[in-house]
Amino acid sequence: MKYTKRNGLYRRGSYWWMSYVDQHGKLIRESTKCELKTDAQTKLDKVRVSKADGTLVSSARKVTFEDLVAMLKADYTAKGNRSKPRITHALKDAFDGALAVSITTSRIRQYEADRLTAGVSRSTVNAELAALRRAFHLALEAGKLAVSPVIKTPDPQNARAGFLEPKTLAAILAELPEWAKPVVEFLALTGWRVRSEALALTWKNVDGRAKVVRLEPGTTKNGRGREFPFSEYPALKALLDRQRGEQSRIERETGAESPFVFPILQETSPDRRYKALRRTWRAACRKAQHAGLILHDLRRTAVRNLERAGVSRSVAMSLTGHQTEAVYRRYAIVDSASQREGVAKLAKLEAIPS
Repeated sequence: MKYTKRNGLYRRGSYWWMSYVDQHGKLIRESTKCELKTDAQTKLDKVRVSKADGTLVSSARKVTFEDLVAMLKADYTAKGNRSKPRITHALKDAFDGALAVSITTSRIRQYEADRLTAGVSRSTVNAELAALRRAFHLALEAGKLAVSPVIKTPDPQNARAGFLEPKTLAAILAELPEWAKPVVEFLALTGWRVRSEALALTWKNVDGRAKVVRLEPGTTKNGRGREFPFSEYPALKALLDRQRGEQSRIERETGAESPFVFPILQETSPDRRYKALRRTWRAACRKAQHAGLILHDLRRTAVRNLERAGVSRSVAMSLTGHQTEAVYRRYAIVDSASQREGVAKLAKLEAIPS
């Protein structure tokens, strides 16, 4: 059998084979499936063109959708992400078993159109597309693929504007059971996240000597540690003192100890604790004639209050745990009352001379 070692054609049985070096310097030998040398030469020429423009990766035809998903999951694990990649059943139904090179831009856009037509929200579709895009980028970084389809995630333009005035919050608190009131107050005061931060808060996170509530690195959504001082925040200090006193009373009467600052349904999983609180919140909102508000609106309320108090944006972000200013700005809602206050301040200035 004769063949060119680095680049060329050679006969093997009834087919012509080609030998070439891919972009990573690996020698590749594969059949052209052609019996005529002229046809085989055309295929080899296409390989050379692909190598010249940087789109040749010899292993690309072996990478599947499942391989992309595996790389994405491994990336999440390596980063220590608490959430899971948004690989939904819809994505799996659409692309399971498909080669990565067959998942083209047009195919992805058709998937996007089908999902939106089916009534799925823009935000949900964007999350799916973002996960797929990240998977392709990981394959590019690993040298598994040479090109990636264009995957766009348009702004859904659905930022919520919900927040609670003090009277609204008081009305809802009055309808809540006693076990739910403290955690809701804490959320309104700090703007912290419900499931991963407030409900997971333990007394080890409360430094009574330094007067700070502390989240350790790796326990927050962005992985960064955080502190919220309460020595100058009487409402938060009083809330934590009440919780400490209530827990001491329960321990004396029942002997049951709990590491949680808000020990609601502590025997169940974090997801069940969150769902129980959410159900109770919704019921209280309906009774208080404020249906439609969600727990996350408490986070928006805290951000708005920080803005109203004139707290600098960098300090406010360090307290609430917002990683980027772009996201924080979506929460920094300017309501009509604040606008009226601003206009009143403007009116106090001297009239602009003509």
